[in-house]
Amino acid sequence: MLLQMNPVPLSKTIKTLLDDLPKGQKITVNWMISNTGGRGIYLVFIWLSLPFVVPVSLPGFSVVVGLVFLCLCWSMLFGDVGRLHRVIGDRPLPLNRESRFYRASMRFLVWLERWIRPRKAEWIHWRFVSTLNTLLLAFLAFLLVCPVPGVIPFTNSLPTYSIIAIAAGTMEEDGVCVSFGYILFLATCVYFLLIAGSIIALLNRYYEDIVHLLQIFI
Repeated sequence: MLLQMNPVPLSKTIKTLLDDLPKGQKITVNWMISNTGGRGIYLVFIWLSLPFVVPVSLPGFSVVVGLVFLCLCWSMLFGDVGRLHRVIGDRPLPLNRESRFYRASMRFLVWLERWIRPRKAEWIHWRFVSTLNTLLLAFLAFLLVCPVPGVIPFTNSLPTYSIIAIAAGTMEEDGVCVSFGYILFLATCVYFLLIAGSIIALLNRYYEDIVHLLQIFI
């Protein structure tokens, strides 16, 4: 699908949507989908990823966002992203202009806009690439849902950095940005493999102690 370039910056698009939000209207995924217009479903990916660009994100929000992203990817694979099931699509999201997450996220987005522009984009419209990008987004969404201990840094940030790069590059027809998203994806996979390896090593090291404690309590 060929995307049409929109000269309006992403940050201004989001700000306008929030400024025009009717009184009492809750921000939901279905509301986002119906109001993003030409920016399409990729703007929803970017918008929902923004709270995770800061070191401290909303507790438990990554699971909700990850499930939403998985549903969106499923719909994208089958060509139907008009509306999600109300259980996911109509669930109010804790997003508002007054939150520190919003302010920090918008500063990041303004910075990001300086680097995104149409370039080397012919290949991103290939069907294979479109399907690959959707599968990568789905895997990154799965990482957001994974119950990784909150004390481990960047477990939410790294996946969403890659999501933002792939989504923004596709939406703005920036092949360089999409390629950078692939690099971030590989870095994210390596990081999570290191975490998994460290956890397994710790469990092996203290296996006997853990078994002994379980025997005491059982």
